[in-house]
Amino acid sequence: MERPLARLGALVLAGLCGLAVVGPALAAPPEPTKPVDLARYLGRWYEIARTPNGFEHGAECQAPTADYGADRKGEIRVVQTCHRGSPTGEETIYRATGRILDPGMNARLRLTYYLVISKEYRVLDYARDYQWAIVGDSTGKFVWLLSRAPDIAAATRSDMLQRARSLGFDIAGLEFPLQR
Repeated sequence: MERPLARLGALVLAGLCGLAVVGPALAAPPEPTKPVDLARYLGRWYEIARTPNGFEHGAECQAPTADYGADRKGEIRVVQTCHRGSPTGEETIYRATGRILDPGMNARLRLTYYLVISKEYRVLDYARDYQWAIVGDSTGKFVWLLSRAPDIAAATRSDMLQRARSLGFDIAGLEFPLQR
């Protein structure tokens, strides 16, 4: 069940202090190098791995998904869903609106949650068939490995982890949330 006011307080705290538990930002955060076809990128993504952060609260956020869509005004709409404690636990929903920061490349997106918290995300790599993607934030502190399916082949997961490492991310401390 969504509780916007209660979640707003949690989001503000996460934005102000919860994210600070992660190590320092990369000296040179990775830059997107490939243009993103938005029509192919939109849709549901399953979170395979992530840097620990105050937003998703570690083991509390299981079976996380992000559903990307576009509205008629050209804004991006994102609905992120977590299940508390287990893949079938209580659902928590975060909604964001976003805009593309680099038209033409479409690899930089600024998302705003509850009109207060705003963050830039970068699509740093993706499969040619858009079956997986690696997304980071603009500081280089956080990375997410996403897939179109809740389960991926071990070889694909290994390749994604090595790619994230080659982008400069410390993959040793990544969390691997349970999926359904």
